[in-house]
Amino acid sequence: MCFPMVRPGFAIVLLLIAAFGARAEGRVALVIGNGAYQEATSLANPVNDAADVAARLRGLGFKVIEAHDLEKRALERRIGEFADALAGADAGLFYYAGHGVQVDGRNYILPVDARLDGAVKLQLESVPIDQVLDIMEQQTRTSLVFLDACRNNPFARSGAKGSDRAARALSGLAPFDAARGSFIAFSTAPGAVALDGSGRNSPFAAALIAHIDLPGQSINDLMIAVRRDVVAATGGQQRPWEQGSLVERFEFVPGGMPPPAAETKPPAVEVAAAERSVGDAGAIEDLVQNRYLAPVAGDIAKMVERLYVPAPMIFGTRIERDAAAAAKAGWFSQWTSWTLELERGSLAVAARGESRAEVRFLMRYDYRPRAAGAAPVAGRARVTLGLIRTEDGWRIDSETSEAAP
Repeated sequence: MCFPMVRPGFAIVLLLIAAFGARAEGRVALVIGNGAYQEATSLANPVNDAADVAARLRGLGFKVIEAHDLEKRALERRIGEFADALAGADAGLFYYAGHGVQVDGRNYILPVDARLDGAVKLQLESVPIDQVLDIMEQQTRTSLVFLDACRNNPFARSGAKGSDRAARALSGLAPFDAARGSFIAFSTAPGAVALDGSGRNSPFAAALIAHIDLPGQSINDLMIAVRRDVVAATGGQQRPWEQGSLVERFEFVPGGMPPPAAETKPPAVEVAAAERSVGDAGAIEDLVQNRYLAPVAGDIAKMVERLYVPAPMIFGTRIERDAAAAAKAGWFSQWTSWTLELERGSLAVAARGESRAEVRFLMRYDYRPRAAGAAPVAGRARVTLGLIRTEDGWRIDSETSEAAP
């Protein structure tokens, strides 16, 4: 069951690549979406943005703490929970969608119960973002922050003053004094206002979700792609930017997988030839064509249980079968229908010892999106499966995939 997502000109991505290159518990995220403000202007999309980003991060192997429309005490508790979960993690990520302001150059996120009757008091009603960043930098080697947090002037609806004698609140966010090992992405330029969006997601969240899972893409390249999309979607009104002090390259989906070894025979190896090397190629062809490439909505978890070993290796990393099933089910939930086909003549099977085999084949795929207005996803992928013969037949022990022209 190789379930790729392909964009024109980009490599294919398995939803399970979350686990590639990092343990699931090695990456922890706190995702907050605040929109139902009591005194500030309410926002339509932050809850959607947080939910969709959280789902994508879970698919990428993050342990995610997710919450929506938090009052100040609840927000502080979630940050504390995040701090506990970060202990020993390789990377921490904080995503926030909602209102954010700067007061005298310090950035704050606003709980939904924040009272906006003055900038001095606002500092007591809100949560400094740099405190969250400090926690992350003390606990992890890599700290990633994504802030879609300057949707408009939150003082506008309340009629509160935007300045006091000793403090001045401004729309937009200010640059951070980030320590070593941090990367901070802003949905718009310093001091500027971001758009909430007229669809399900803000322009920034939509672009982030669309590009975050490209294999081998550095986080800097991710932001170039996000910035390009946001600028195009907003007619140049909004331009994301970032600042960072990372000392190591970070990829959400590690790339650089070695290409398949050179074939000693032409790539198209007939099943009859495989029969001689494995002795059971008919069963393997059945596994590929009638089970692996025939997923049924609502039966994904059971199919994974039937097809895979308890801890399959996905792109070089062992993950639990339940996690694999959950990720694959999440992938298929995006589509109303799909077609996965074995390309005729492409199936190649090679023996790898007494009870092991390797299968390579070309798969044609066509996914029909559930989201209104979204384009279908279609193309070709070269799939490699490592199989183990068990008492119940062949099971998948490893799975990799790459784009095919």
